[in-house]
Amino acid sequence: MRQFKIQISDKDIAYLNQRLANTRWPMQNVQNGWKKGVPIDYLKHITDYWLNKFDWKKQEVMLNKYPHFITEIEGQNIHYLHIKSPKANAVPLMLIHGWPGSFADFISIIEPLTNPEDASQIAFDLVIPSIPGFGFSVPVVAKGYNMFKIATTFATLMDKLGYKKFAVHGGDMGAGIAGIMSGIAPYNLIGTHINSDFFAVAGLGMFPANDSSLTDAEKIGLEQMKQYKKDGTAYLEIQATRPNTIGIALTDSPVGQLAWMAEKYKEWTDKDKELPEDAIGLDQMLTNVSLYWFNQLGASSAEILSENMNMAFNWGEENSQEANQWTPPKVPSAIACFGKKEDETLLRKLTSFMGEPDRWSFYDKGCHFPAMEVPDLLVDDIRHFFMPIS
Repeated sequence: MRQFKIQISDKDIAYLNQRLANTRWPMQNVQNGWKKGVPIDYLKHITDYWLNKFDWKKQEVMLNKYPHFITEIEGQNIHYLHIKSPKANAVPLMLIHGWPGSFADFISIIEPLTNPEDASQIAFDLVIPSIPGFGFSVPVVAKGYNMFKIATTFATLMDKLGYKKFAVHGGDMGAGIAGIMSGIAPYNLIGTHINSDFFAVAGLGMFPANDSSLTDAEKIGLEQMKQYKKDGTAYLEIQATRPNTIGIALTDSPVGQLAWMAEKYKEWTDKDKELPEDAIGLDQMLTNVSLYWFNQLGASSAEILSENMNMAFNWGEENSQEANQWTPPKVPSAIACFGKKEDETLLRKLTSFMGEPDRWSFYDKGCHFPAMEVPDLLVDDIRHFFMPIS
C-alpha cells in the first residue's frame, strides 16, 4: 500500500482548456428541451463555465484533504480513500460509487460520518474505493472485472486494512457490489445499506408479470418505468454492447464526455430541480466529469459496464454439489429509496422482489445521487441502520 496524491499536470489542464475552446459545435437544430438529450445552448453554457470559471486545482486541493492510497490486488491497482474517525470504537464502513460517479460523490458525507457532532451518534472509519476502471483504479489489467470480482477485490481490500468485520453502503452499481459482498463475505459483514430510486429500479427491468396487486396509481407508475426502460437506457445498451466505439468518442472529446454525463445528472436528480447544478452543484458535477476526462475513464468505465451487463451469475463451479447446496448466512440489510411521494408504494413493492430488507425507508427529496443531493438524509439513514447492529 502506498500513499497517493492527486496531481493533474498543468500540461493536461492546458490541453483540456484548448480542446474546450476549440469545440466544434453542431449546427443549431430545433430545440426540444431535454427530450432528445442535452440541449446545445445548455451544453455551451456549462462548457464555458468549465473553461473559464471552474478551478480544477481548487477541487484537487479539496480532494487531497483526505488520505488517498493505491494498493495492488491480483495485479490490479486499487485506489481508495481511508479516513479514520477520531472517535473511539468507530465502525469500518466501505462506500461504493456507481456510474457516472466516483469516489468524489461521497465528499460531503465524510465529515458527518467520521466525526459526528453529537457524541451519542455512531462514528465510522471510511474506506472509499474506486471501482477498477474508475477514479484512479486504472489501468484495468485483465478482463473479468464484473461485480462478483469487484466484490471479492473489495472484501480483500478490507482484509488487507485489518478490518475483519465491516459495513458497506453503495448506490447504482455500488449497490449491486454491496449486495454481492453479502454472499461472498457474509461472515465479515455487519450489514449492507444501499440506496435506490425510480430510475435504478426501472433500469433493472424487474417488472411483475401480474400487476393485479397494484393500485391504479401504481400501475401508472409501472408503465412510466417500462417506458423509461424502453427509451431511457440507450446509454447502457451502447456501453454494454459497443464499449470500444463509445469509449473512443468519450476519450477524444471532453464536451462529449460532459454531455454523456450531464444528461444523466439531469435525468436522475430530483425532478423538482430544473437543472443538474440545482441538485448537486456545477463544481461537483464538473469535478466528476474532469476525473473521467483526465483519466480517460469514458473507455474504461464503459468496458466495466459491459463486463457487468454480460456477467454470468454463478456462485460456484457448475459441477460442484457443495457449491450448489451452499447458502450464505443472512446479512442485515437496508434500502433507502429517494424520489417523489407518488413513487413510494410502487418502489416498496418492486424492491421487495430482491428480498425483504431489515430496514426500508423512503425520502421525498433527492433521487439517484443522495450523497450529493441530500447528504444529511443519507447520513441519518446510514446511522439509524448501523447503530443498533454494530
